[in-house]
Amino acid sequence: MDDFVVRRATAADRGAVTDLLRISLGKEDDPHYEAFLDWKHQQNPFGVSPAWVALDGSRVVGYRTLLRWRFISADGKPVSAVRAVDTATDPEYRGRGLFRLLTLGAVADLTREGDAFVFNTPNDSSRPGYLSMGWSPVRRLPVGVLPSGPGSLARMLRSRTASLLWSEVTDVGMDASEALAHDAICDGLLAHAPAAGLRTDRTREYLRWRTSFEPLRYRVLLRDPGDPAAGGVIFRVRKRGAGLEAVIAELLVPSARVGIGLLRRVVAETGADYAIGLRTGPSAGLLPLPGQGPLLTGRPLARAVPPAKEWALTMGDIELF
Repeated sequence: MDDFVVRRATAADRGAVTDLLRISLGKEDDPHYEAFLDWKHQQNPFGVSPAWVALDGSRVVGYRTLLRWRFISADGKPVSAVRAVDTATDPEYRGRGLFRLLTLGAVADLTREGDAFVFNTPNDSSRPGYLSMGWSPVRRLPVGVLPSGPGSLARMLRSRTASLLWSEVTDVGMDASEALAHDAICDGLLAHAPAAGLRTDRTREYLRWRTSFEPLRYRVLLRDPGDPAAGGVIFRVRKRGAGLEAVIAELLVPSARVGIGLLRRVVAETGADYAIGLRTGPSAGLLPLPGQGPLLTGRPLARAVPPAKEWALTMGDIELF
């Protein structure tokens, strides 16, 4: 058995960890990657991400981090959870159990510290490993789309590939960072935040952080710029294969009718081939894509994972992380 040392990561490990992630995940040429990690793990209003490293002597050969997240439960109480996100193993050390060693170490530490549960949406390659460590499927998330027309639907069906991470430029609506700097806009939109089920604790600070990383180019389109309480949509535009998709991160509106109107405006005004989001709340007007959504999985820590029927997620809760 290899004699690795596993410990909590510190600020002194950051350079070695970033290098390891770039090499392991093929991010060597991405000029935004280090800032993206800082935004995700250091600036998060729910707290700095706990992380662990595996050492072979003084060499960092493995890394595991979990993103802090705060939900409001179905009965209105705050719930501290974590999301399993970035992990990396030095290519020379693959196949030696570091992913499992780090992940189970993190699970043990966070259980003792009182976090409720861990969740994520693993891909087909990583899911078996998670299931072997006590994760269980929760539900297939209900993805839906709104095509701009028959031609765009055909392009969407041909573009079954990974999307680009960084967004395309559009002048539709307002820059999200600028718009959400105004308390009145934040508060007007948050008046329509999900109010039932297990939902993210949406606050001014959360909305501002979630939309602040510039390469993601989030936009806010209000139904009535003079009255933010009339509702709005937070979105970004990105390429997926030959298609251009508008990702609906948050649809914060008083009714499904208003929501559908805003979705149609986003597609028409951005020139996107389609809008994509989760079919929850007002966004249920999106056309369902049966069996195409990511599989939500979870593992108990200090508490059980909530049942499938309680989860009320939006695309903003799951994309990117």
